[in-house]
Amino acid sequence: MDRFKDIGEFGFIDRIAAHAQRSRVLCGIGDDCAVMAAGQARVRLVTVDAMVEGVHFVSQAPPEGVGYKLLAASLSDVAAMGGKPTDAVVAVSASGDCDAGYVERIYNGLFACADRFGVAVVGGDTTRTSGALVLSLTLTGEMVRDQVCYRSGAQVGDVVYVSGTLGDAAGGLGVVLGDVDLPGKVRTALLQRHYRPEPRLDLGQALAETGAVTAMIDVSDGLASDLSHICRQSGVSAVIRAAAIPLSRAVVKFCEVSGEEKLDLALTGGEDFELLFSVSHTQVDKVEALEYSICRIGEIVAGDGYVMIEDENGKRVPLEQLGYDHFGGE
Repeated sequence: MDRFKDIGEFGFIDRIAAHAQRSRVLCGIGDDCAVMAAGQARVRLVTVDAMVEGVHFVSQAPPEGVGYKLLAASLSDVAAMGGKPTDAVVAVSASGDCDAGYVERIYNGLFACADRFGVAVVGGDTTRTSGALVLSLTLTGEMVRDQVCYRSGAQVGDVVYVSGTLGDAAGGLGVVLGDVDLPGKVRTALLQRHYRPEPRLDLGQALAETGAVTAMIDVSDGLASDLSHICRQSGVSAVIRAAAIPLSRAVVKFCEVSGEEKLDLALTGGEDFELLFSVSHTQVDKVEALEYSICRIGEIVAGDGYVMIEDENGKRVPLEQLGYDHFGGE
């Protein structure tokens, strides 16, 4: 018997992805969204995310932040394809003793996120469970068929970029779980990134429209892990430069106080929901002309799915700790 803790989250995904798909499904399991034909020129995007009390959030977490983040995570998946979000359905599994007011406040945060990004919450399901509170959200989106950005198109010589800064959400989690003495502005900044992440929808759409992006993913499991997904599905490897990884002042301060290693936090801390993408070296001008915060951090090289980190002396070391796996380390 193969157990989940033996094969891991991504090993299980690889197994079920091997099943045949219907012809109208342009991309099924293995990318940020499923992509289905919706006429000759457009596609429908579908993604689902779940949050479990005790795994994704603690019972003391502000419920509005939990709800906001539930939708923001799926919005980030749509952003990673270059699409526009449309409608959402939500499923809630709660025990009979669960505080209904708490769940209602979760919905308040979810609706706030939906209103901000123009998403209609159109239905869902409510069921009873004997365990922890479980939230699941399915989001649809749409876009032009020829502009979809998949994970699988990176080529040797492409330049690797990431948006925003990395490690902030993990720093926010550290604030939630630990007793870290930080200035108020730093705590607020990190908690904001943890509970109310900013899905990069406008950037994703702008990148897709350039036609310069060869592969794209959102940073949900950590930079190293998510870049490895691009590499494995594209049949290449990647080198990222340690000195080029963008860090906020808040996360640098957090690491100074907590003793965490800032590079490790940036590489393996998840839920930043920034966009990580590769661009043909002949078209970098198109991307760098966009008025968004993006940073060139490395390049795609020949190989079979490895991610390497390069230090200031040019030494390259393969990354072994590749971010979060729900069944890893058991």
